[in-house]
Amino acid sequence: MKKVVVSLRALLSAGATALLGALGFSSCAENINNGMAEYGTPTVQYKLKLKVTDQADQPIPGLSLKAIGQSKTSDAEGKALIEGRDTGFYKDHEIVVEVKDIDGDANGVVKDQVKQIAISKSDFTSHQTKRWLNGTVEKEINLKVERK
Repeated sequence: MKKVVVSLRALLSAGATALLGALGFSSCAENINNGMAEYGTPTVQYKLKLKVTDQADQPIPGLSLKAIGQSKTSDAEGKALIEGRDTGFYKDHEIVVEVKDIDGDANGVVKDQVKQIAISKSDFTSHQTKRWLNGTVEKEINLKVERK
């Protein structure tokens, strides 16, 4: 009886896998940090040019800038570039940028912040090129942060 139950389970599992695969319920991901994307999910290439300044418009180096699962550190001019390919962008969209002070007193203490940045259709430099690529987004983002 035990062998029959094991065989029945294996048969049902294989059948369910084949059925779900035939219906398109398989997934893949380019970046595991952003979660799984169903096969055939449209993607967008992006290039976010970030610049961080304080209240006096002075650039702030040494800040961690995180967006779309990537983290970069601002350079001496307060700039960082985040680029890649992701799902979820289509027409109007918002991304979240986290700003964290990781160098302490070295460049002055900055209050950690979370900013929501709007991505609109006008930020697309190209649209639906081939297959599942919905285009390219290039956006310059100026972030004002507050020194403590």
